[in-house]
Amino acid sequence: MTIWSTAAGGRGSRRRLALWALCAAMPILGLAYQVAAKETALAMAPTRFGLEWFGLLFRQPWAQAMLALEVCAFAAWMTVLSEMKLSAAFPLTVIGYVLVVATSWLVFHERADLMQIMGGVIILAGIWLMGRSAPPEPPEET
Repeated sequence: MTIWSTAAGGRGSRRRLALWALCAAMPILGLAYQVAAKETALAMAPTRFGLEWFGLLFRQPWAQAMLALEVCAFAAWMTVLSEMKLSAAFPLTVIGYVLVVATSWLVFHERADLMQIMGGVIILAGIWLMGRSAPPEPPEET
């Protein structure tokens, strides 16, 4: 038995490759969403909250990108969950937290302190440990 619930049932390596691609896309979509959110916040900062703020928000290209990214991430997540066990799929999503810290440092020149770096290392170690755990034995057929 593998981490795949139904994909391991002989549906082919193409399907498995597509699912792995979706799993890789999940943290990247989450990262892109956070970058779009930061850019939207920076663009909206000079505007006072109110009706004018909402009017400006809907015209912001970064806000529109946020919506598109959220829809794509939702579709990818639903597809992954339909083919993978939740206990295997969910840990992959937290890679996005590590990517956000790295991107905030590289792109937005925000400081990454020692606790954030240590937290990222712990997250990656946890994912690695969970991936190495022995799969449960399949039930015996009678």
